[in-house]
Order: sequence, then C-alpha cells, then structure tokens
Amino acid sequence: MELTSLELHAPAPSDILDFGRTVHQLSPCAVYRPKTAFDVCLLLQIISSSSRYDNLTVAPRGAGHCTHGQAQAPGGIVMDMTSLRRSITVGELSDVASGFFVDVDGGALWVEVLEETLKHGLAPRSWTDYLYLTVGGTLSVGGISGQTFKHGPQICNVLEMDVVTGRGQLITCSARENSQLFYGVLGGLGQFGVITRARIVLQIAPKMVKWVRISYDDFDEFIKDEELLISMEDVDYLEGFIKSNCNSYSRFPSRLVLEPDNSFERDSTYYSIEMAIHYDDEAAVTKTLEKILSPLKCIQQTMHCLDVSYFDFLNRVRADELNKRSKGLWEVPHPWLNLFVPKSRIKQLKNLLFETISKTPRDGPIILYPIPRHKWNKNMSTVLPQDVGDDIFYVVSLLRSVSCTDPSSDSPLLRTVLQQNQKITDIATGKVCDHRKSTTVNPESLSSIEAQPGARDAAGVAFQGRNHTGSNIGAKQYIPYCRDEQEWRVHFDEHWERFWDLKYKFDPLNILTPGQRIFKRKRMEDLLRVGKGTS
Repeated sequence: MELTSLELHAPAPSDILDFGRTVHQLSPCAVYRPKTAFDVCLLLQIISSSSRYDNLTVAPRGAGHCTHGQAQAPGGIVMDMTSLRRSITVGELSDVASGFFVDVDGGALWVEVLEETLKHGLAPRSWTDYLYLTVGGTLSVGGISGQTFKHGPQICNVLEMDVVTGRGQLITCSARENSQLFYGVLGGLGQFGVITRARIVLQIAPKMVKWVRISYDDFDEFIKDEELLISMEDVDYLEGFIKSNCNSYSRFPSRLVLEPDNSFERDSTYYSIEMAIHYDDEAAVTKTLEKILSPLKCIQQTMHCLDVSYFDFLNRVRADELNKRSKGLWEVPHPWLNLFVPKSRIKQLKNLLFETISKTPRDGPIILYPIPRHKWNKNMSTVLPQDVGDDIFYVVSLLRSVSCTDPSSDSPLLRTVLQQNQKITDIATGKVCDHRKSTTVNPESLSSIEAQPGARDAAGVAFQGRNHTGSNIGAKQYIPYCRDEQEWRVHFDEHWERFWDLKYKFDPLNILTPGQRIFKRKRMEDLLRVGKGTS
C-alpha cells in the first residue's frame, strides 16, 4: 500500500508553528488527519514497511502547545491528533469499590473531558494549569499542576492505554499487560508510540472551591509554608509565585486581579502562594481555612479569598488567554523554561534566576512549588532530579512571553531571553556549555551563549559556566529541550540505556516525533546492516 492511498493535506501555517514560536524549521510535506486508531496504524505501517519512505518521519501533534518545535516534522508528516473522534466514556471499575474511570481518545482536550465527566458528578484527579491541551499530549510529557503533590502527575493517574507503535502496531497496555510499553510511553516524549486512547482515574467532583492567596516577603518562610501546606490533608491545590510590583502576575480572574500590596516596597520582590480547598458546605470550609492558616508565617493583610465553581477554578487560565488574544498578545513567542529542582538547591536556583533575568523586561509568571517524589512512578519515562535523600523536589517554571510582530525575525529581546534560558539550563542541569551562538531561526544552532570565564550574557550578567556558586544544581528539565544526543544522554543519565532500548523495540526506524531531536531517522538497510548498537 502507498501513501497516495491516504488523504494527505497541504500544511497550513497553523500546522507548522507551535505555542513557543521560537523554532522555525522546514515545513512538513503533508498533514494527516486520522479519524480512528486504525488510520494511525495505516500511516505508520506504510512508512515503516517500505524503503521508499526511508527519510520520512511522523510527528503527532495535539494542541500545538510545545515551545521548542517538538511536534514539528521537517519534510515529514504532521499527524493532527485532534481529528480523532472525540469519544469520552465514563465507566465503573469492577475490581475496585466505588472506582470510576473515563475512556478518552488521545486527541480530546482536557476541558472536554472535564465537561463530560462533570455531567456524572465526577472528574479526573490530576490536571495541568491550562485545559486546552490534548490528553495524549500531556501524557507524553507528564502533566503537572497544583494537584500533583496530592494525586501525582497525570501520567500516574492512567489505568490503561491504546498505543500505536512506530511499527504501526495497535497495542493495549497497562501496568499488568504490555507494561514495558505502558510505562515507557507515559512521559516518553512521543518516542515509542502514539496514544490513541487512555483510561483515566476519576474522583467525586466537588461543587465549589475556596481559592486563597497569601504573600510573603521572606523566601525561606515562603518555601517552608509551601512544604507545610502540601502535608495538610485539607489542601487540594497549591502553587507558588515569585512576584514584584512591576510584575504581579496572578491567576485570579481579571475582574478581581489585585494590585501589588502596599505592604511591599516599590520594586521589591515578594512571594505568593495560591491554594485551593474543595468544598460543598460553606460553614465547614470556613473552619477548615482557619485551621490551615493558623500556623502559617504569611503577611496577614495580604490574604485574599475567592469562592468559585470547580469548573471555573480548573479553567482559570482561559480568562487570561482570552484577554491576551483580544490584545494580540497570545500568538507571540513563548520561550518557556520548566525545571525540576532538588529541595536542597532551590534557594541556589532562585538566586540564579534573579542574577540572570533581573535586568530584562518580564511578561509572565515565575512559578515555584514543591512535589513529593513518592507521588511519581519511577518506571515511567519522565526524569526526576537527583535523589539527595529528600522526598521533596520543586517545580520551577519561567513562563515568559515576548511581544514582537514577527517571531521569525531576529528580535533582540527574544534572543536575550533564549540565551538566558539556556544559561540557566546549563548551570542548573550541569551541562557542559559550548561556544555556539544562539538563534531563533535554525534549531540546530539554538544553543548556549558563550561560556568563557568572565563573559557576559545579553542582560549583562556574568556567566560562570557549570560551576555556578561551586557546583551544578542537579536539576532536570521538565518538557526538556536538548540540542543533540549527547545532551539527551546527560538528561536521561542512568535511564538512557532503557530509553534507547525502548526506542529500538517499538520504533526501530526512528520515525516518530523527530522534533525532539533525540534520534536520527534510520533507513531499513541501515537497521539490517548495523543492528543494535548505533543510535
């Protein structure tokens, strides 16, 4: 069978650009819009079984929310997963008392899952901050938010999946059946297969949420209280923010966004915790909140509460999106950086951020909150930071946007932000910095700023290489961006061999998700001649 038998479409600009708008590669040769898992199988079977398509790659694309071109396929085929039928079915587990699940196609949006499950008084337990992402997309990276400390990431709330491998085989997998594929695909960056269906754990959905914001002027007290709060059973969500009076980002609704508190001096840095308590009874939640706040060291006059529906709370980022869209500020470059940081190094990482970005205009939040390590399954592919004896590690997200009319142009501010991100990544993760120049046009050269002793980055901050303040921080990237295989080896560390083995087993020709730049496409004859041992 030939590709000409499939309905392929010419790529549109929306099929090429992603949310990040920082990587601009060659266009795909075509876009494929599968309706069923069988359609996904058919495409991959055709490509993997014929030497005629030896150079062709396939990139599954969901909502296009990647930030470094991960869902792009230069000269290949972009597979639009949102075209899959949106089947969302709620069921009850037969082997667990009062257990519920939802079966959902990989191309469905999480907001659609929420809307459908709420009709049954149910909802998934673990979320991302933004709901207009596909189920398959977030399960391929991890899926985290302020509920992760309590219920684990989204990948730890999956019971079963249907996955189409790079060979075009449709395999049902779970912790008990085909477990190697199951654990590999969860957090596997789209390298081993395409998720066409997932079975997600559900819980009874609360009616209301008490949304609370408190602030601090001391970083040590801030992180101490974050760690105390995630140990409290009554807290259902928690995220922390680093703020200043010139950038007081909040996820409270725009009509209720509060001006920077007068308790803080002009241009000072302060810290806020946003937490949530689920409830059905107003009187009971008031007493619960008093108990939660009692031991905290926050500045009392900075506390603000808001009561919202469960749906509105989970969908809180949507209002910010619509506001930015109305001002033309949504479809702009988003050079985001996400890190997992050991608890023992979180203050060092905070200082690195301040030293690196303090002189650069900042539009977007800095998010920082703790997660217990034991809420993750080590068999899954998402890489956690070094274990130094602490169960806690921190999520640190630098979610900046850069307003420029043409993101493909050489914007000085965008270049500066990308250089800063690379500097932070190199120091925080212990990568060996090189001397290649950063660019926003060619992903092969999107890399570190020069790291000579005494060199300064575009913000005028001294670059000290990997030995910043004495040693590397031991962080790992979440939704990682690496420039070549060597950096991927550093990222995966002791997990690299397992990751390589899974790739060889389920996608031996390296057809899937080339935008991650982990593996180079292989020809059929190369695979037969060389065999295992060359990546």
